[in-house]
Amino acid sequence: MTEDMRYQEYLKGWRAEVGLLSPIAGMFREYDVLAPAGIRFSRAILGMEAPTPDGVRKLTEFIPSEAKKLNLGHKMDLIALGCTAGSFIGGVGYDQKIVSLIEDAAGVPATTTTTAVIELLKDLGARKIALVGPYLKAMFDAEIAFLEGSGFEVLTVKHLGFETLEEYWDFRHNPYPVYRLVREGHQAAPEADCIFVTCMFSQIMGIVDIAEQEIGKPVVSSCSSLLYGILKALQIPDPIEHYGMALRLPRL
Repeated sequence: MTEDMRYQEYLKGWRAEVGLLSPIAGMFREYDVLAPAGIRFSRAILGMEAPTPDGVRKLTEFIPSEAKKLNLGHKMDLIALGCTAGSFIGGVGYDQKIVSLIEDAAGVPATTTTTAVIELLKDLGARKIALVGPYLKAMFDAEIAFLEGSGFEVLTVKHLGFETLEEYWDFRHNPYPVYRLVREGHQAAPEADCIFVTCMFSQIMGIVDIAEQEIGKPVVSSCSSLLYGILKALQIPDPIEHYGMALRLPRL
């Protein structure tokens, strides 16, 4: 790393300060690498105890206090809930309730992963979805209801049925299972407009370009959707190359 590059790293935040409400520690590391220059991400941990419907509903209890902490000393330009299930589990419109909860507590603009997913799917013109990811069936049932209630058609679902955070952590560090899910989703519904890889734990960003080349359609993920939504909300137009069609879309 050159001296100039080290100084630019030190200057992170000159363009935007973004707060991320994280279910557990160790998430969003890709953003520090992929995001355009000048954006700094700060994280607050909500402390998800179990990857179940009740576990993600409980996260709501901690959102106001953690959102306030992100603003101590200086205010964020935007705060995002970085949890897909945590923003759809309450049904259509639940993501907007979370947005209001954050904005009321912190006094700054907010978004959620599911809010960004819906926005990105609409911007791509995708209506027919092949849905894949690690959740339990009960979580997928709630997500299907949310997506279909938001105007999309879910053609197929491929899920791993993970029950523990340890399974999610292993999944987070191994792209093979999510690559197989993408292939299986495409094979089950070749007429789908895109494959949607749900869950912020899904390790897809580093292989998404290859997966899209192989199946010939967009592979949208919770990770790419939230970053897209953050950058669009902040009116930062820089395209991000090599990490899927979604992050190359114009945002202004």
